Amino acid sequence: MIRRIDINKAMAICLRNGVKVYPVVKGRSFVIHVEDNGKVIQYDKQVDSSKVANAMIKVYKHFASVIKKKEDAN
Repeated sequence: MIRRIDINKAMAICLRNGVKVYPVVKGRSFVIHVEDNGKVIQYDKQVDSSKVANAMIKVYKHFASVIKKKEDAN
């Protein structure tokens, strides 16, 4: 399901539900932070500038998938 969802739709689902994904500089690379309704989650894996966009896409799609599963269950 994660790969099938369009990134624009995934971002819209996340943002409507209070989930924001953004990169934070750590040394010469980046770590991905997720703000989930005020709670900040930091991923440990560091990515370089050429891979930060793909990492953010994967995280947005993952969270959108989780949100959709919760909505479908209700």
